[in-house]
Amino acid sequence: MSLEPPQDISSHLAEVFAPLPKDAVIGVAVSGGSDSVALLLALRAAMPQAHLCAATVDHGLRAEAKEEALWVNALCGKLGVAHTTLTISDLPKGPNLQARARSARYEALAAWGRDMACRCICLGHSQTDVAENFLIRLARGSGADGLSEMRGRWTDRDMDWQRPLLAFCREDLQGFLHAQGQGWCNDPSNEDPAFMRVRMRQAAPELEALGLTGPRLAATATRMRHVQEALEFSTRGLWPQVAQIDVTDVLFDRVALSRLPREYIERMVSAALNWISGQPYRPRNSALLRALAAKKTVTLHGCVLIPQSKTVLRISREFSVVERQVAQAGAPWDGRISMVNAEKSYEIRALGPSGLGQCPGWRDSGRPRLALLASPSLWQGQRLLAAPMAQFGPKDMLKVVSPPWEW
Repeated sequence: MSLEPPQDISSHLAEVFAPLPKDAVIGVAVSGGSDSVALLLALRAAMPQAHLCAATVDHGLRAEAKEEALWVNALCGKLGVAHTTLTISDLPKGPNLQARARSARYEALAAWGRDMACRCICLGHSQTDVAENFLIRLARGSGADGLSEMRGRWTDRDMDWQRPLLAFCREDLQGFLHAQGQGWCNDPSNEDPAFMRVRMRQAAPELEALGLTGPRLAATATRMRHVQEALEFSTRGLWPQVAQIDVTDVLFDRVALSRLPREYIERMVSAALNWISGQPYRPRNSALLRALAAKKTVTLHGCVLIPQSKTVLRISREFSVVERQVAQAGAPWDGRISMVNAEKSYEIRALGPSGLGQCPGWRDSGRPRLALLASPSLWQGQRLLAAPMAQFGPKDMLKVVSPPWEW
């Protein structure tokens, strides 16, 4: 059991959601496992007037998933909770299956939550998940960010998300279910030692004997979250001293950057890479350090790092990544860029070599050719209409989503 359970689970949830209207629409992600089933039952008891709706995601990766979704559907029927099974039939291909499945799951849940007009979507992660995540990240050599406690509340994909059970360990939640005579589904993969999480779970008794209990690991993860918040706060304060935005790119003062402690350098450059590439996770630390030490033009994380001079490091989008991306004018291109005051029939594309050849004054921009190749431009068929960063056509058409650190 957790060291100090805050109170009974339903009372805790009633307190967490007290600011919401009593009849709020609240979404719950329910896999059928003990944590999410406990969340569903506790929410029903804590907020009897709320409009609860539940969703189960079937990634199409396990044969048992369909049966589990049917089981959850039957449970929701008994509770009077609307239930939807979200089937993911087009999981993107590539490495890191778990990360791709997680991203697809959140996309599906967010779209469902918006359709249902949910005030938030609740996830059943527990203190046990926090402890297991900490150990997994520790084994991978993660820093403060990776070792931080998972967020209890955040906004992403135009949806508010909550993890209201982080104060309770899995034993607490299963005890809550046992007291109500409620069962749950057991995922066979939770016993498969091929997964790092399962191996950490199996090692828990030995770790507890050494004092590395779940609650203590979770408490350390909470402290690491505070460290992370402090680092983010100070990083934002340092940013104007070493970097500036050049429309879609980031320029670093190489001298000023080199004088900072390594942690700040890694955070700032990673933040720039994530903003430009649109990727949610930082590059591997080893790859980042190699790129910074190269002192020559290198590609990383869908971006290109260009030592523009002895004092300026420019980070731009990598042309090969956006070469075939096309968007209608007014719609987002590459996730963060749009062209305003343009006919919708026009297209936004990367400028590319052929486009740059139509910009006689591009050198006057002071921007390197490699950066301009990936810059956004407006086209009508094969006719270039505007390339703002290459000094061609109207310059006030470009609209770029502000980086998250400019709050």
